[in-house]
Amino acid sequence: MASIGFKAGLLLVVLLKICSGRNLLQHEWDPKGYVMYCPCMGQFSGQTEQFLGALSFAKGINRVLVIPNYINYPCGRKRHAHPGAISLPVSRQHNIYKSFDDYFNLDKVKEYYPDVILMDEFMDAFGDKEWSEGKRLAYCSEKAAEFNEGACPRKGNPFSEFWDHFDIKFDGSKEWSGDFHFNVEYDQWRQNWEEDYKPKDHPVLAFMSAPAISPLTEVAGKLQEYLEWQPTIVEKCDKIIEENLIRPYIGIHLRNGADWVRTCQLAEEGEYQQLMSSRQCTGVTHDDTIKIDHKMCIQSEEQVIKDLAHVVRKEQPKSIFVATDHESMVEELQEAFPEIKIFHLDPEKPEHDMYILGQSDHFVGNCVSAFSHYVRRERDVFSKPNTYFGWKSNYHDEL
Repeated sequence: MASIGFKAGLLLVVLLKICSGRNLLQHEWDPKGYVMYCPCMGQFSGQTEQFLGALSFAKGINRVLVIPNYINYPCGRKRHAHPGAISLPVSRQHNIYKSFDDYFNLDKVKEYYPDVILMDEFMDAFGDKEWSEGKRLAYCSEKAAEFNEGACPRKGNPFSEFWDHFDIKFDGSKEWSGDFHFNVEYDQWRQNWEEDYKPKDHPVLAFMSAPAISPLTEVAGKLQEYLEWQPTIVEKCDKIIEENLIRPYIGIHLRNGADWVRTCQLAEEGEYQQLMSSRQCTGVTHDDTIKIDHKMCIQSEEQVIKDLAHVVRKEQPKSIFVATDHESMVEELQEAFPEIKIFHLDPEKPEHDMYILGQSDHFVGNCVSAFSHYVRRERDVFSKPNTYFGWKSNYHDEL
């Protein structure tokens, strides 16, 4: 008969597995080597794009991808937990690090490439042995090191704070020069990594930023089909849709925060053929007549209502869902479309907005925004229709 202590230990393991939802199996060191990186650019949508690019890169050079935690910055969260709560300056607030599988089904990713491991699991399994202190090198280009006092690791948030969260201190830097690129869809660039950075000499390529190019290549972008929301997110958001929206509903994304106003100043001159995620509208083009203008990047209230009116006439929606980083325009939209229910969710959870937009009968996004691009990629998997503010559409030449 098994001892009481053994039974209790077994029960604890089962409970931990149920509560965490994560794989508790022991990991063995893989001799083909690892790719690790800091998702140090952008918010949730940008970090997701970096993941897709890094996944494509790791598979291309046949290494295990260490999937980093998402970084949730304090400026994106409410300062008050309740009325009267003490407000801390942003500089004194801490980032929140959320595991990839808090959002997405890791088993679905493994259908595309099984050689992945979560950052926490990697450090638990190998941080004290195979990749212990004294074996940790940071990798970057010579140019990046040149602008960073000759070293790869950078100071400040999120750069050093990300590595500090995992108690990772680098013992030195390894810089590359020459023909090294992250787009390993090209054989020569892939071979350069494989030949110059062999796993036996460089077991862990710990990059200071994501080994991904922006905008995403078509190959990396199509990996969106392997991003499957966790059931907890699906169930919560389906309930929000059922209780607050009437089908058919249009989902719109309004990008109009102060930081975005500054970004869109780049488009005022009309000289850019590409700006951030604009290829979701223009495609890959060498047509010199196509420029990213200001109304494609940010829209006035009048432009939003004008563009949306074309879609409304065509789709005849019963409700409109608004996702935004700043101004929702709920009152203005309700006045412009009095027969349509306008609903705005303010959950401070981008995954909820993304899911609800993805489930809409029609989506109207922002050409330049990575957030809109995430929604577009997800909808493309299921062939759902999309249009964009400030961009031509099937409905009207001015849209």
